[in-house]
Amino acid sequence: MALTDMTIDQIIALSASVGAFMSAIATFLTVRQMSHQRQASYLPELVLSRTIFKGTANPIAAGPIPSHWIPKARNESKTEVMPLFSLPLTNVGLGAAKDISVSWSFPIEKIVRQVNDLAQKTLTPLYFELEDGAVSIKSESLGGGTSFWKNQQKEMIDYVLPAAVQNEPVQLKIPHAFVLMVSALFFVSSKDAGKNSALDIPSLVVHLSFRDIGNKAHTAAFEISLQVIAYGGDGSFLHGYLESKKCA
Repeated sequence: MALTDMTIDQIIALSASVGAFMSAIATFLTVRQMSHQRQASYLPELVLSRTIFKGTANPIAAGPIPSHWIPKARNESKTEVMPLFSLPLTNVGLGAAKDISVSWSFPIEKIVRQVNDLAQKTLTPLYFELEDGAVSIKSESLGGGTSFWKNQQKEMIDYVLPAAVQNEPVQLKIPHAFVLMVSALFFVSSKDAGKNSALDIPSLVVHLSFRDIGNKAHTAAFEISLQVIAYGGDGSFLHGYLESKKCA
């Protein structure tokens, strides 16, 4: 039937049907968009908090390298012989994050060369050796020890609940090899007055892979940088803070 053959009542009825159909489509699209927005609002969102710390010589290790980092306003646990420095990991989203895979990276070869070159330049009896994923201190006067970087590059966290539910953030442990080498860099740099203002401090990068409650995969990456407040004396004291920026 052509439109010209239709009565006015039929045209009105057809127009009403078309209008109802379009209204139904619009309603469907609106509901679907609201559903997507509601799902998005319940996604996890992980962030790292800025942390101020002081670094001093390790109380259970020989030598003055300030590799014992203690966060400000946090007391050492009496049950921990050597607590590892960590950054607070908080979920500011409304949904839980689970099965969190943590992967660390930093240019350890570069910083080992930096420290060894500065130690040689300043006649500091200190040498670091990187072999098979482990960095070792070689020094008769400053003590020895080994940090197994290869065993610090990955870890797993079961879950991080939203901050509204989980009052205390999860503590994300900073790799000991990074703390050791950065501390050693400041230690040997304190012996070289011309190097104090030109330190090339490497960034630490952490990649997080996790799932939400619906098992949808997510990723996030942060670049963590050290900002110096003060260091000095014989190089056995360091005061600064770590801050992060999202890079992926």
